[in-house]
Amino acid sequence: MPQTDSLTAPASQTDIDAVVRATSLAFAGPPDATDAWLRAAGLDNVRVLHEAGAPAASLVRVPMGQHFGGRSVPMLGIAAVAVPPERRGGGLARRLMAAAVREAHADGFALSTLYASTQAFYRQVGYEQAGLLFRTTLPLRTIGVRDRTLPVRPLDGSDERAIRDCYARFAARYSGTLDRGPYCWARTREMRGERYVGFGVASPDNPGRLDAYVFYAQRRKPDSGRHDIAVPDLAFTSASAGRRLLGFLADLATVGDDAVFYGPPLHPLLTLMDQQFHVSTFVDVWMLRIVRVREALESRGYPAHAETTITLDVADDLIPDNAGPWTVRVHGGNASAERAPGQRTLRLGVRGLAAIYSGLYSATQAAALGLAEGDAGALAAADAIFASSTPWMSDRF
Repeated sequence: MPQTDSLTAPASQTDIDAVVRATSLAFAGPPDATDAWLRAAGLDNVRVLHEAGAPAASLVRVPMGQHFGGRSVPMLGIAAVAVPPERRGGGLARRLMAAAVREAHADGFALSTLYASTQAFYRQVGYEQAGLLFRTTLPLRTIGVRDRTLPVRPLDGSDERAIRDCYARFAARYSGTLDRGPYCWARTREMRGERYVGFGVASPDNPGRLDAYVFYAQRRKPDSGRHDIAVPDLAFTSASAGRRLLGFLADLATVGDDAVFYGPPLHPLLTLMDQQFHVSTFVDVWMLRIVRVREALESRGYPAHAETTITLDVADDLIPDNAGPWTVRVHGGNASAERAPGQRTLRLGVRGLAAIYSGLYSATQAAALGLAEGDAGALAAADAIFASSTPWMSDRF
């Protein structure tokens, strides 16, 4: 039988000191800044693996949701996986992550997502590539949009509900975007000592509603006196609001050079420009783990026109409750999953399911990569129900 470990939140100052030390050494952060970051994330979200009564490895849980098929699916983000240098190579990280996945399953999370320092390692516990993070560098002088039709105003604390409503309407349209929790929302306002100022575009139909917003900081260049615009967060819910956002950014070109923001290889905001002179740079690929198969399949949305039944025969060595056949019936944008074999069977591991579920690869593409296998009917059915645009997110955690 494989070893089963339990994780705990830090129970003493000794635990906290050990987590701070391991995390600082893993990510090259000053201990005092690391301590402040862990406390901001919430010590109740820190998990420690003990060995022989002493803290041996740690991570941070980030509870939130993730959008697939237009719906938010309960998801646990994993961050700051750390083993002190003198303890590495002994299997502690794998035990830590296996216990974290089991705990997420017990807590009812359908999914878990992370940015991997070493993809091969996280594949050992069922994670697979599932979506993209790109950095867009947009020269302000090349935007070419001067739309000032809609009013723009500064944002303050009283606008928080309108900001979150605008983001929710924007993010739900794209696969992979986060349904943010407190941790990620806080990072769009201040991160590593840098504070961001916000501006919003009010709806012409409802002044209390925002149809677009942007948060940014100005990063001054000491050699020229000019600056770049660092954008941790932006959203827009209509083409007119998006063009107004572009016009607002274009007006910053008097002493600004580039706006820098994150998202997919081609951010939807850029499509509203006549010409694209931006640079898109690959930053990372995030990985997804299906933690509870039934809940994952039933919580997401599906194409409204899709009407099909398919059996997914899932292999999952870590979570036995996931393993075996699941007959999935899709109707009217919803799905039901039952524990029963059926026709048109697609055989795949939990890693292959993650890549198909997110839409990074179709089932046909996943089969060509060795992540799934099935006959033409099964592959075509899975292609239809999991059809998606490129999954992406703009947040890091």
